[in-house]
Amino acid sequence: MRIKDVNMLKKNFWLNVFAVAALSFTSIASYAGAQELKSAALGDLLDNSSYTNLVELPVPAEVAAPEKAAGLAPQPGKDFTPVIKDQARIKAIMKLVSDVYNGKPLPYSQDGTTFKNKEGKLPAQPAGFYKEYTLLTGNAPHTVVIGGTTYQVAPDLSARGSERVIIGGGQKIYYTPDHYAHFILLEVVY
Repeated sequence: MRIKDVNMLKKNFWLNVFAVAALSFTSIASYAGAQELKSAALGDLLDNSSYTNLVELPVPAEVAAPEKAAGLAPQPGKDFTPVIKDQARIKAIMKLVSDVYNGKPLPYSQDGTTFKNKEGKLPAQPAGFYKEYTLLTGNAPHTVVIGGTTYQVAPDLSARGSERVIIGGGQKIYYTPDHYAHFILLEVVY
């Protein structure tokens, strides 16, 4: 190693020692309760700062609710209009509405997700207005009479079946017996 390199190492060593010592004394003073020192340093920093290099950050957009946030539902009641001529379906729909209303866990990961109304059969609303839920009806018949109209329940496409309840804005309940071919607006009777 050359003498020049050794001298440079010594110089760097002593510079590092002095830097550590200076920082240590500053830290000790600040931890020892030297509030005046902190205030003066902050004041100097603010007084001598230049605002020309500051960047204005945009205001963040409203935070969207998670896709799978629990949807709201109308308060459960005793029955629906139009009249549904199937006690098993009335019971299943009312239980589902009650579970959603009370925030109970639902069996399928798709329950409570946004229904996008791709078919355009429901009134147009902002994205996220409609939430979709699986309706489990057990061994209910494959036809259902609602308000005097007979609907054929679509064959089960999966374990979830084909029947769905769509809740719009936490107030409107739509029942589809045939996997989105028809939608029936149900009003809760209290």
